[in-house]
Amino acid sequence: MFVATPNVNFFIHSVPCLDGYGLNDKIYQRYLKERLFYSCRDNYNYLNYVNNGSEKKIDFVDYSGNHEKSTGLFDKDGLCSKEQLAALKKGFRNTKSPIWHGLISFEELFGKKYCNDFESAYNLMLKEFPKFLKQAGFDPNNIVWCAGLHTNTDHRHIHYSFYEKEPLKYRKTKKELCFSYGQVSQYSINKIKIDIESYLTNSKINEKIYTKRQELTEKIKKNIKKTIKKGESLKMLKKILILLPSDGRVSYDSENMMFLKNDINHLIDLIIKQDDKTNAVFRTFLTLLQEKDNSIRRMCANSKIDPKKVLLYDKYLSDLYRRLGNIAIKNILSISNEIKHFDIQVKSRLAKKRLQRRKDEYIFDQSMRLSEKVQQEAMDYFAQHMKVLEEMKIKVLIEQGIIELWK
Repeated sequence: MFVATPNVNFFIHSVPCLDGYGLNDKIYQRYLKERLFYSCRDNYNYLNYVNNGSEKKIDFVDYSGNHEKSTGLFDKDGLCSKEQLAALKKGFRNTKSPIWHGLISFEELFGKKYCNDFESAYNLMLKEFPKFLKQAGFDPNNIVWCAGLHTNTDHRHIHYSFYEKEPLKYRKTKKELCFSYGQVSQYSINKIKIDIESYLTNSKINEKIYTKRQELTEKIKKNIKKTIKKGESLKMLKKILILLPSDGRVSYDSENMMFLKNDINHLIDLIIKQDDKTNAVFRTFLTLLQEKDNSIRRMCANSKIDPKKVLLYDKYLSDLYRRLGNIAIKNILSISNEIKHFDIQVKSRLAKKRLQRRKDEYIFDQSMRLSEKVQQEAMDYFAQHMKVLEEMKIKVLIEQGIIELWK
């Protein structure tokens, strides 16, 4: 029976700082040589290896040997010069933090297609590694990391290492700030494997979504001034004005607005989709989100993961309506407060008609302004959240990885 090999594997280990351990301590004896290697205290050390590759197998280093070639050591700022390499070595040598190290390995054809050069590896690490650090419980701003892509006749892989600049974790037992423990959660490891594959494989879908977002933005701009005087939008606005709670917290998710939530959503739909062409582009945008979800389903199927918790379509719609709904509610509250000034006592029927006409004209004018604000907010949403769509964290728990390429 054929078993699919994961496209991405992620491995991580840690080496503790040995200060304070006696020479006969088991921890000291177990990790001494390894700490010397990763803290760059040996003449030939880990950063030298990552920077230059290796012809032979090296102790403590997975995947070393096999005529490895390196594209060069890099950090968050790019390829390292000799001076930067020396500075990195000094930092690893002097740190009292645990030193974490590991590799990201790719299935052979996948790696050659998606991560075959320095630029691909650098952009991947710059984009995804800080998210892994945060998910694993680190402060990315408190981390010094470096990495290097190694190529050989088999599988592309990225070696990396990092340490904490300062101790930030307060421990009651010691009553002081300490460095993080060496272990990271299995969840954060599983998660970055899916995140990396998603980042590398979904560039075409994201490009299509970005194009449609631009097209949608232009359609909305042209539609902003369209009249809604006789449309459902004005009717819905008037209905919400009548039913709007007079006290308590008034926002999209507040309890006393739950009974109006469907009406608010309907108003948002009408404002966004009041033009046929705009509506068509919007539907195309949603279709592209479905394509993104289909891509996620395929990745989850390969790893036997339930995709229900990681799909994006419903999450994006909920976020969109919440954001636009709050904009609408804020403006409706302002309209409601203003029209109270029209409710003055008049006796003649003609004066009452004139007053009602002024109120209607004001509500209509404000409905146009509301439409404009909601549509502008929608444009901002698509402009800002398309990037988020690329970066969306896919929350998964992989029961086990099948690492065929290591056999």
